[in-house]
Amino acid sequence: MTWDTKLYTVKLNMPEKLRYSKDLGLDEIRGFLIINPYGKGYDKYIEPGLLCFMEDIDELKRGLGVNKIALMGLYIMGIYGGKEERGQSKYAGLALEQYSISRAVFRFKLFNTKDELIVPLDLMERYGVSIYKMVYEGEINPFRLNKYINILLSRRGEQSLKQFLKDALDLNSCKISENTQKNVEGLINELKQPDSIKTLNPNKYYVVYRRHRAFTACVIKPEEDNILVESHVSYVECDNEDMAYYYSAMLNYLAFKVIELKRGFNRSHSARLLLAVLIAGLSWNDLDEGTRRVVVELSRTLHSKVPREEYGNQRVALKVVLELNEFRKLKSILDSKVDKERLEEALKLA
Repeated sequence: MTWDTKLYTVKLNMPEKLRYSKDLGLDEIRGFLIINPYGKGYDKYIEPGLLCFMEDIDELKRGLGVNKIALMGLYIMGIYGGKEERGQSKYAGLALEQYSISRAVFRFKLFNTKDELIVPLDLMERYGVSIYKMVYEGEINPFRLNKYINILLSRRGEQSLKQFLKDALDLNSCKISENTQKNVEGLINELKQPDSIKTLNPNKYYVVYRRHRAFTACVIKPEEDNILVESHVSYVECDNEDMAYYYSAMLNYLAFKVIELKRGFNRSHSARLLLAVLIAGLSWNDLDEGTRRVVVELSRTLHSKVPREEYGNQRVALKVVLELNEFRKLKSILDSKVDKERLEEALKLA
């Protein structure tokens, strides 16, 4: 069903001294109203709201022109283990501090342990255990992934990984400290991983971004078939490299506008964050080809220029990026293109 309804915007342009006068009638107030055509029909006006209400990922993909949207990566518990606090014992993490493979032997040291574990390589094969490179939320900065996290997981599921670690402890029991033994046993009790491991396609380009608070983003192009994303990260898959750099720029721009306009970030993000790009009028097809080309090149330069750094928070990271000429130019271009009212509406979702 379509609605042939004309929409208008109405602004009150009244002197301050008259605003709270009880003597003004409706006819007098009408003279202070500025009425302009809204510029689009009712169907287009309610479309973003419907998308938000329905969280229709397929419609959102079509609106953005992207290949795939994943609202969260794989749920993995025990990446960096547990800290000793609130009555809980410290335990090891699945993240690898170091590892090597030589002469059919796998040597590895888990996070939060003091000792190296040594196992025959066929033990890994028996339990389907592999080393994966993980995109971790804490390593994402605006226009930069600091590094991948090397992590042990099993393509056969959680129980196979637990049994692998139990066997590794048995094989090394005479050589490791009581502390390492205890911490790995704690990991075995606490770890969670999916039944199957979904990795990123090396033939695609991805915009990965933080799901919580400041949603900074960067582009990655998997060079191997063992790269995965953890659950605190969302991502957009693109066939087109330029489109990936474009949407990374848009997300970082919106994140900066939240700070610039002294707004607060929402606690967590879902499809609404990408919907914010649509509402702001910043999707791929919203801007002319010339502007898109400049945005893509600026984003590409920023990805190569932004330093690998650890920041106390992403507000600090965004302020550091603002010091770069390329980001100031990007911001200036988008500020000149975006409609301020549409931007205000979009930032409510951010």
